[in-house]
Amino acid sequence: MDTFVAFCIAAVITLFFVRGYLKQLTAKQRGSAGSAAPRTKVAQLPCPRCAQPITQGAAFCSFCGAALAMWTVQQAAVAKSAVNAQLGRATPVINASLCVGCSSCIEACPESGALEMVSGKAILAHPDLCTGHAKCAEACPTNGITYAFGGVLQTVRVPHVNSDFQTNIPGIFIVGELGGMGLIKSAIHEGKLAMDRVQSLLQQQEGTLPPTPAAVPADATYDVAIIGAGPAGLSASLTAQQHELHYLTLEQGEIAATIRNYPRHKFLMAEPLTMPLYGDLYLADGTKESLLSVREAIVQNTGVRIKTNERLERVVRNGAGFHIESTKGHYYARYVVLALGRRGTPRRLGIAGENLGKVAYRLIEAESYRGKNILVLGGGDSALEAALAVGNNGANRVIVSYRGTDFSRARERNRNFLRAAEQAGTIRVLYNSTLQAITPTAVRLATAVGDEELPNDFVFILIGGESPEGFLVKTGIEIVEKSLQPSVQFQ
Repeated sequence: MDTFVAFCIAAVITLFFVRGYLKQLTAKQRGSAGSAAPRTKVAQLPCPRCAQPITQGAAFCSFCGAALAMWTVQQAAVAKSAVNAQLGRATPVINASLCVGCSSCIEACPESGALEMVSGKAILAHPDLCTGHAKCAEACPTNGITYAFGGVLQTVRVPHVNSDFQTNIPGIFIVGELGGMGLIKSAIHEGKLAMDRVQSLLQQQEGTLPPTPAAVPADATYDVAIIGAGPAGLSASLTAQQHELHYLTLEQGEIAATIRNYPRHKFLMAEPLTMPLYGDLYLADGTKESLLSVREAIVQNTGVRIKTNERLERVVRNGAGFHIESTKGHYYARYVVLALGRRGTPRRLGIAGENLGKVAYRLIEAESYRGKNILVLGGGDSALEAALAVGNNGANRVIVSYRGTDFSRARERNRNFLRAAEQAGTIRVLYNSTLQAITPTAVRLATAVGDEELPNDFVFILIGGESPEGFLVKTGIEIVEKSLQPSVQFQ
């Protein structure tokens, strides 16, 4: 008992001295904290999606999880013209909308290191090395390089949208590649975010919207019209269905036409992504047919409604919504989401015989062509890849017709493959040639040595597409040049 009492007394005394020591230590720390310099505050900006504060330069919002790279173009400053020579010497300005990543400008530049490739686009990486000789502008196959003052490194021509992807016309949204971001994953996210915003606006306006114009039939009235069924348009449609909205989706071609337009065996970047109403899916490196099969499975499993082979002609404000005119009908929608892509509609030649059934503007199934006479028209990657696909192992007699003298616009890998096929005799290349006419059994070409008529079974015209910019301008949507920096961080 005495031992226990002694132990308790010792414990109390020890605690008394420890308490005093801790009080003195805390007082010293407070004193030193008061004399210390205040911490520098980390710059924070509101998240474009949820408006919560995020650290400048962050890749993701820690609150809603949004990938902030989606707003890289939207957040970029509008480029301003600079014509005053006092701003410094002229330097190349690269239009990212036209840059195809061919590296021609880098190879032509005698100042090594001045130009570099970043994320598949050329940039003026070291302006101090540029001497202004303009060799890069001369070498660019797409006329995507101009010279200007003011230190701008790269520009892109895009519709002007806000953080909700809404244009200067309230109620019209633009998502996907047309907005400046060509990644499949970004397009899917943008389609979902835009439709989430439409749902929110409809909820806010419930009971306050004026009635639909009397001239519009009830069965042609929708909450939202989605134009295009590519990655962004499909994502928007699935999200609209998930929100139980009355939606209309128009696709000018077949479902997934943007994928079918490429030649077979075109490899795509692997990246995990989540499709609304469907769930997680993973696209490993492989052919475009693998992506196409996934797309078709999504359409079949979700029951998403898409009107195919119906092209948008006009969108006009009508009361609280929009009057929509297509090649097959008239509709009315409160909101419009444009997911048109940047390729637009295939460019046509306007020559005799172009309307024949054997003429196509995309290659769908290369293996279905055997022992045929095939003409591929064009000088870009799609044309070269189509010729390589149908000319594989000499399966067909293939001719590539191109009006230029070389294929500088195409990737080096494709140029090398075409050169090897030409040397092997499986593909014939006609430079400085133009297609004059098409008949049921032949084609007539103007070449450097005169006109030449060749037997033909199929013609693939792969010379690009008509840009949707004209339609946007006619609709009243503002188009701007944006100045981009090489970094993709959210600023």
